[in-house]
Amino acid sequence: MPSFPCFRLSALALVAGLSFSSLASAQLETLREAAEGNTSDAAAQSAYGEALRIAGQYERARRVLQRAARLSGESLESLYAVARVAFSEGDYHRARGACRALERHDRDAALTHICRARAFLVWQRAGRAFEELEIALEREPGSFEGQLALADANRFRHDHDASLAAYQRAISIDGNRVEGHFGLGLLHIANGDQAAATTEFRAALNVAPHHSGVHFQLALLEDGNAREHLLAALRDRPRWTEALVKLGDVEREGENWQAARERYQAAIAVEEESAPAHAGLGLVFAAEGEFGGAEQELRRALEIVPNSADYALSLARVFEQAGRQREAFTQYRHAADLAPANPVGLLDAAALALQVNRDVLAAGFLDRFMEANPNVGRAHRLYGDVMRARYDRGRALEHYRRALELGGVNEGEVNEAIAAVQAEQAQRTPVIQRGN
Repeated sequence: MPSFPCFRLSALALVAGLSFSSLASAQLETLREAAEGNTSDAAAQSAYGEALRIAGQYERARRVLQRAARLSGESLESLYAVARVAFSEGDYHRARGACRALERHDRDAALTHICRARAFLVWQRAGRAFEELEIALEREPGSFEGQLALADANRFRHDHDASLAAYQRAISIDGNRVEGHFGLGLLHIANGDQAAATTEFRAALNVAPHHSGVHFQLALLEDGNAREHLLAALRDRPRWTEALVKLGDVEREGENWQAARERYQAAIAVEEESAPAHAGLGLVFAAEGEFGGAEQELRRALEIVPNSADYALSLARVFEQAGRQREAFTQYRHAADLAPANPVGLLDAAALALQVNRDVLAAGFLDRFMEANPNVGRAHRLYGDVMRARYDRGRALEHYRRALELGGVNEGEVNEAIAAVQAEQAQRTPVIQRGN
């Protein structure tokens, strides 16, 4: 079965010094010029349409590929190329509509069965997809599209070995198609092998520098290049909420507050219900001391995702920064209730209680935390502070030493605390019970 080529720039070496975003733009521009300069050339139209699809410009891709299909006499391959746009969008109804065009052309062709399988995968009906793929691959076992669909289907049902074998077969059939490397990269991520995933995404990028999904995945894997990859992804998909939020996170982590704020606001303008965008914007406001705005945005994030322990914890920390201690304690408890397996907010609450000389309250938070997490260094370090506040120096030393054994603490600070307690012991400081 012939497939549309994924055109590569003929002189990639000459543009190796360009940024990811510039390289992607150069390739798309080259293909656009070829398509517009050869309006009756089906191959030029299909190459440009495919480039638009994998760049995430779905509406434009659909129009260009429909033109390519008309020019090619609506061959099965050209009709399937149009259907691939709907698969990429995740739009089942459009996918089924596109597959009906193949059915009218040749209902029993292998590619028609593959098209139906793809539509069922979009609909999350893997069982029916496998039925179609079995028929298709009996007829054309060497079909790239069939092996790719089989690999994706097995990845969706978490069958790593079957998926890996199918991706490898697909790549052996056509290593210049980006989808094989991209899918294999996603499989490696699901299996926890980030190094292998990076290798496959890099291979995908060599084939298709304008693939927005590849850039996004590499942004998640390569911290040093994250910003550039995200800019490349957003160049062709400027309204991609997830990428906008991730770029906002990158800017915020770099303390580029204004840039982060703009990215989060852009994401919210596209998708008002984006909880990560509201939460990120709230954290920017908090970093800039705008606690009212921070509270508003974090509360909006919690309206959208009420069971998010992370958002609840962030709101607790905003209350603490704003000096609203009572509300902070309440919110820390709430965050712990949402994440009973890892109630880290209880440690923050204990630290705050110690700052305001409420050691009984701090002990309460620590007791609750340590019921489920008895071997956390920071918890023992804080309990050492509680015991020291109560002049129970023997138990303070026990907790400090246990904190050093468990790790995860500032050893210098803990050693200083140990030395201070030992000095107090030498002076025989009288025991004075403090109230709360």
